Amino acid sequence: MSDQAVANEIQRILERGRAASAGAAADGLCHDCGERIGAERLAALPSAVRCVGCQAAWEQVQTGT
Repeated sequence: MSDQAVANEIQRILERGRAASAGAAADGLCHDCGERIGAERLAALPSAVRCVGCQAAWEQVQTGT
């Protein structure tokens, strides 16, 4: 498989994974609260599925702090 074919396949897999995991975030809505994810956050992290507040709360739960 050529380098270009491998790169294309990787890109296709990543796009499929993003689409599958995006859920409500596909239209810019937070997966947790349903509010709009800020434009700046989406510009910096297009795969974000939570708004800043919900992401912070989720990370606290995950780390146990």
